Amino acid sequence: MQSVFDPNLFKQMSFNQVGSTEVVLVPATEHRATISKYELGTWETKDKSSSGGKVEWSFDIADPDGKLKDLTGRDKNAVRYEFLLDLTPEGGLDMGKGMNVRLNRMLVAAGIKDGQPWSFDSLLGRDVIVKVAHGVSNKGNPFAQVESVRAA
Repeated sequence: MQSVFDPNLFKQMSFNQVGSTEVVLVPATEHRATISKYELGTWETKDKSSSGGKVEWSFDIADPDGKLKDLTGRDKNAVRYEFLLDLTPEGGLDMGKGMNVRLNRMLVAAGIKDGQPWSFDSLLGRDVIVKVAHGVSNKGNPFAQVESVRAA
């Protein structure tokens, strides 16, 4: 889907109103949600002594009765779930005991069985239950994020 946002057009525009400054978070409870996207990336410590892989999942919260839209004012409400990946020395996923527990919980929640081939892309579009928690960033900004995932 191509964005309708045109930065050059926005530079020329003039505006006459200020919008809301209130952050309205998705409620901190369990919600049915669909895995909508993910982004694989890398991380590195500030002193560059350690690095690895990470994944950030996005979930679209189901809102069959429109109550969430009424609360937040948004047609679409999404939350994210980010965690580090445990890697083997060769750079593959470490599936040993106690490794990649959050990822493995995602797989089970999405209906993946042990021995069944899967890819990150194969999780897209699957329904799960997410437990949303609230937090405050180190800059004082409130946010909602996924705390855990289970099967729908």
